[in-house]
Parts: sequence; structure tokens; C-alpha cells
Amino acid sequence: MLDIIIRASYFILMIAVSYLLKRAGILSKEDGVAIARVVLNLTLPCAVLVSFRSFVFDWSYMLIPLISFMSNILMLSVGFMISRGKSREERIFYMLELSAYNIGNFTLAFVTGLLSTAGVVASCLFDMGNSPMSVAINAVITQIAVGDMMSHRRAFRSLLSVFTRPAFDAYIIMLIFSALPVSLPDRVFEFAGLISPANGPLAMIMIGLMLEFRLDKSKLKEVVVVNVLRLLLAVAIVFLFFKFAPFPYEVRKAVAITAFAPISSASPAFVAEMKGDVALVGFASTVSIALALILMPFLFALL
Repeated sequence: MLDIIIRASYFILMIAVSYLLKRAGILSKEDGVAIARVVLNLTLPCAVLVSFRSFVFDWSYMLIPLISFMSNILMLSVGFMISRGKSREERIFYMLELSAYNIGNFTLAFVTGLLSTAGVVASCLFDMGNSPMSVAINAVITQIAVGDMMSHRRAFRSLLSVFTRPAFDAYIIMLIFSALPVSLPDRVFEFAGLISPANGPLAMIMIGLMLEFRLDKSKLKEVVVVNVLRLLLAVAIVFLFFKFAPFPYEVRKAVAITAFAPISSASPAFVAEMKGDVALVGFASTVSIALALILMPFLFALL
């Protein structure tokens, strides 16, 4: 319990320090964007490779990405329904903020070192179902819902863009190799092992540089609705998964914790592209990160 609290405190401290450096003008939000590129294209793929090194493939584990994929579909539908009759900006906000999780840039950095290898792999598998939705499909469906014209070719390119994400490619490659089974050379894992420890600190610094605490008070309701609905879905996943899933305890615990992941870090970029309310999205994401930082250590201790 004490180790969990100390580790969570370190994460919060890293976020706070980077946020203060931004406020002092030493670092900027643009630096956070640059760090995000390093995380997504280098440290996170290496962390995935290391996590899957000892993974033994079992078809039953495909239930985990299916759960995260269906969770995205469910929350997209909920966002569509509760934004009926509302403005275009509100529809974009609800559909993109309710669906998708920030697992690669936040949750994996948080659980690595606290969970066993099996637990970290379970979080990776959850992200495997989440990644196609968060980086492509959710945005395409939202654009269609708000009436944006999109050619079939452009929609197809957007959907294929998920395969240009190194972390997602690492999931797929390691899953295929585990199923065959085939192993990468030890030197690959040794190299990845040198880089992967940087994923956690860099992800926390990136989050601190992207935090926003300014918002029109009249829009607080939307932020509360989105975060409450996300928490209710997470509670439902925890209950159903612990009660019915045929997995070892450590795997069920990992999925339960991952279900409380904050809003996807890709959402602000898509909202900006669709000319939505970026400030509202930034604040909602900040609140969801704060909730995750509070709830995840609690879940580690409770479960």
C-alpha cells in the first residue's frame, strides 16, 4: 500500500513540476507536443515489446480488446444520443470525449512496475481494442454525425492511419509472434529495455505541459456529465469483468484499473480539426487525468 502511494506521488510530482515549468515560461505546451511524439513513436512501442516478451498466447485473451472496442462503440452511441438537438460543437465534444482512453500515454506508464508482466500485457490488450477507435474510427464516425462531408477515399485513409502508429503495430506484431509462436532476437528486447523505462517519466511530463485549468463556468456541466458517464462505464466493466471473466486475478485487476483511464490524448487534435471547443476538451481531459490519479492508486490498494 505504501509503495503504491509513494509511486503515485512521484507521478503527480512529475506532472506538477512540468506544469509549473510551463507556467514559469521555461517549457511550453509545444514542448509537450514534441515529447508526445517521442512517447508515441519510441518509448511506448519499446515498453510494449518488453511487456510482451514472456506473454503466452491464449485465444480467451482476445476478449479484452473486444471489451475496449465495444466500450468505445457504446460511448460513441451515448454521446450521439445525449447531444441530439444540441449544437455542432457539443456533439463533437460528447462523442469524442466520452469514447476512447488514454492508455499508452498514461495508464501503461502508471501500471508498469506495479503490475506483473501479465497485468501489463492485459493493459496492452485493452489498448489494442481502444487504439483503432481513438486514433481513427471515433473521429470518422463523429465527422459523419455532424454532417462533415468526407469522401470514401479520405475515410478509408483515416481508418488505415491506425497502422501508422508504432505502438499499435507493436501490439499486433507481438501478438502474432506469441500466437505462432516466434520470438524476436534477445538483442531487440535488450535495446527496447534500455528505452522503455523512460516512457513513464516522459508521459507524465507531457501531461503536465498539456494541462489546462481555465474554462467558462457555464460549461462545467458538460465536463461533469462526460466524466461521470465515463466513471459509470468503468465501474460496470470492473463488476462484469471480475464476476464473469475467466482470467487470473492479476489480469482482471489490470483490466479493472485500465478501465479508469482518462480521456484519450488524441481527442484535442480531432476536436481542433473539426473546429470544436478545444478549451472545453482540454479542461475535461485535465479533470479526467486528475480523477485517474486519485482513483488508480486507490484501486491498486483496494483490489
